Amino acid sequence: MANPSPTLVADRDRIAAARGSRSVLQRRIGVWALFVIMALIAFSTIYPVFFAVNSALKTQGDWIEARFTLSFPPSFDQLHEAWRRSSVPRTFANSVIVTFGGIVGAWAVCSPAAYAATKMRFPGRNILFILLLASMMIPMQTILYPFFVQMRDLQLVNTYRGLVLAYVAFAVPITTYQMAAYFRSIPNEVIDAAKLDGASSLQTLTSIVLPMARPVLATTGIINCVWMWNDLLLPLMVMQLPERQTLIVSLSLLRGQYGADPTLIAAGVAIGIAPIVVIYLVAQEYLIKGMTQGAVK
Repeated sequence: MANPSPTLVADRDRIAAARGSRSVLQRRIGVWALFVIMALIAFSTIYPVFFAVNSALKTQGDWIEARFTLSFPPSFDQLHEAWRRSSVPRTFANSVIVTFGGIVGAWAVCSPAAYAATKMRFPGRNILFILLLASMMIPMQTILYPFFVQMRDLQLVNTYRGLVLAYVAFAVPITTYQMAAYFRSIPNEVIDAAKLDGASSLQTLTSIVLPMARPVLATTGIINCVWMWNDLLLPLMVMQLPERQTLIVSLSLLRGQYGADPTLIAAGVAIGIAPIVVIYLVAQEYLIKGMTQGAVK
């Protein structure tokens, strides 16, 4: 077979180089386009928080005069007023109690359910799991009246345990689903080895599975924390006494019946979101790991 002429070789190399340059250019354009899209999404998420905090550091006159400028020098009067009106130390403690109790209660109920649905064999397992997941399609608002009647009959209204039980009950379907998705990635050989050593199912769950599932525990804990901390509906229904109000409920009352001070409301928003932001910044590594590892494996 005759060797190609130098001219054909040069043309082929030139075409290959042009295709390579075009491919590199396309990849760079794709990376920059993705960067721009992600930057816009990040800006749309961060800017409302920045605007709320910036407005909280202004007086009402400064906000009316120039609401989009930086608050310089900052004023802490509205933060102090929101703190005083909302009785933050008391309402903050109430929120911590019910949120922490709801998170731990959801872990205690959902981890055995997820373990049974993924690692145990018994008749009707799949049907029970499907029914549990199907309950997520029931809107909370459609069962609020029978829910409140049940809470009243059990004398759980205006009690911490009542609101904690309510949070656990409504968190069970989605939290069980998230844990089950992660538990499936745990090798069955590890569990079989524990059974051969004489460990019971409960011992295997607490000593083997849960230590390996720290990422999903952090993920479900953060997701439930955000929901339970920011929830208005259940605390308004269960905690009817002023001394049992949660922080978010108390801050929502800063808006008056006939008017509202935007800077005061912004101060309440800043106070309400501060704990969640701190928790997310501390635990974001576990959150990302738990969401990605459970989805990939």
